[in-house]
Amino acid sequence: MSRTAAPRRVRTAVLATAGVLAAATVYGMAQHADASDAPLSASAAGSVSAEAAPAATPAGQTPSEQPATGTVTPSPSATAGKSPAKSPAQSPDKSKDKGSKAVKGGGVAVEALEAERVEPAQLPDNAQQKWKELAPAVTQPLAQEFQLNECVSVAGATNWRQQAFISSHKTPAIQNSLSFKDEAAAKSAYQQVLNGMDSCARTSQALQKQYKLTPDAAVQQTTTTDNGRAWSRRWNGVQGISASGAQTNHIYVVQRGAVLTLLTFDEWDSAAPSSYDLRSDASVLAMLAG
Repeated sequence: MSRTAAPRRVRTAVLATAGVLAAATVYGMAQHADASDAPLSASAAGSVSAEAAPAATPAGQTPSEQPATGTVTPSPSATAGKSPAKSPAQSPDKSKDKGSKAVKGGGVAVEALEAERVEPAQLPDNAQQKWKELAPAVTQPLAQEFQLNECVSVAGATNWRQQAFISSHKTPAIQNSLSFKDEAAAKSAYQQVLNGMDSCARTSQALQKQYKLTPDAAVQQTTTTDNGRAWSRRWNGVQGISASGAQTNHIYVVQRGAVLTLLTFDEWDSAAPSSYDLRSDASVLAMLAG
């Protein structure tokens, strides 16, 4: 990891359009700020920094219709590394998450989300990335469609927990956990993720064409289990839900009972050369399945 990037701040936000939750996670880059000054993980809908947040995709609007917003330093979405720092057997007790701001009255559904907690040291390529939490996780009710990226939207979740991380290269990793009314609803949501990622290359290329970029987006499924999948997307990103510029995005999903856990991380060419070994994706899914 010989190259270094200019100091910048990574912002993670929940966006609202006309008071309706329309996007789940947005990465923005602001120049001349230290990582310790980074915004905290997702807060209540509508609390977004004008300095760094791109516009949300309104409910029902496709990513390709999303307007351009601001200028972002080139970069990808990634969790780089060769293997998770801890194997599933070494995973900490996820049943307690004292740092999380939980929803009152959430009951068993919220407790199930807290149990999915991932520690920074468990994230991929931690030896290189040196992941740290941006802030305590936030858990809140969710009545609207959840949007993961340009390709994936999920309907039917009742509660949502998000934890944001930042690497030594100032690149983000995000864990999103969604609870559903029952296992059948969670399985339906899991299938929505699979469907969205199956067509993600076409979706991403259409967005690139709209912004007069070479449609070079390539998506590969890297590994699969009975209840989990992992993908890698390599493309010249368009600022909005993703950062702009050459990057690799790593996407993981695991469904267990009535809970869906999604982990994403980005490798941005502008920040450092890619270091993550895709052969480690099976270990990441195993860790998330706990």
